Amino acid sequence: LSTPLVLSVHTIVSFDFATSIVPGWHTTIFPPYFVAGAVFSGFAMVQTLLLVTRKVLALEEYITLEHIEVMNKVIILTGSIVGIAYLTELFMAWYSHVPYEWFAFKENRLNLNSPYGWSYWIMMGCNVLSPQIFWFKAMRRHTWVLFVVSILVNVGMWFERYVIVVTSLHRDYLPSSWGLYALTRWDYAILFGTFGLFFTL
Repeated sequence: LSTPLVLSVHTIVSFDFATSIVPGWHTTIFPPYFVAGAVFSGFAMVQTLLLVTRKVLALEEYITLEHIEVMNKVIILTGSIVGIAYLTELFMAWYSHVPYEWFAFKENRLNLNSPYGWSYWIMMGCNVLSPQIFWFKAMRRHTWVLFVVSILVNVGMWFERYVIVVTSLHRDYLPSSWGLYALTRWDYAILFGTFGLFFTL
């Protein structure tokens, strides 16, 4: 039931980015990339909640390891699609020979010495590398591994939004408008949930 919603919402939002002239946003791969990312992060979030619910309510007989293993196969499939999208986006920035686009990737994202390079590599590690452990059947059925990977994917998808928005906007066409983004107390509240909101007020 949620598939049409995911397709409609994420393709429209991605077209908002893709039709702009901002380096790092101006790319036609965004619609399928956003939909795959939505399915990927959605399954990871369901996995996080499912594992907790299964343990707390003693539902092991109803939510079996077979159900969880199938979910992990979807996570590795969609995670691989997202990884291919990241690499395609990087390749197209290089292949286009547009200096602004290549600068957005080479200097703002790939370069660890740039102000936000660390966020790009955290995103890549969480979203592309961490699900690769699911190629092994024993890992697809190990509940602690599943829980840790699902948390890493959720963190990685938060960093994906951060990378898309912040690294594309903090250095645009005019060096005179360059600046650094600082987290506000509301960002901390979103990042750390209600517990974070309590400490930021």
